[in-house]
Amino acid sequence: MKISIKVRFNSTYPKFEKVMPGKYILYIPEPQTDESEKFIKGLLSNKLGVRKENISLINIEKDGKWNFHIGE
Repeated sequence: MKISIKVRFNSTYPKFEKVMPGKYILYIPEPQTDESEKFIKGLLSNKLGVRKENISLINIEKDGKWNFHIGE
């Protein structure tokens, strides 16, 4: 299953909202760092009930959309 997350860094407060099936918006109050991918994987794991090992980053698009594959 593919999930797309529009990530907005440096927002005023953290928020994770579902906008459509398989599409989410994530607001993170910090700048993007090397740890951002781990943080987002951990959040997806908790919110969707999936093990972190089953979440892999496909790509990051120029508009800030992160595409993940979830499954084995």
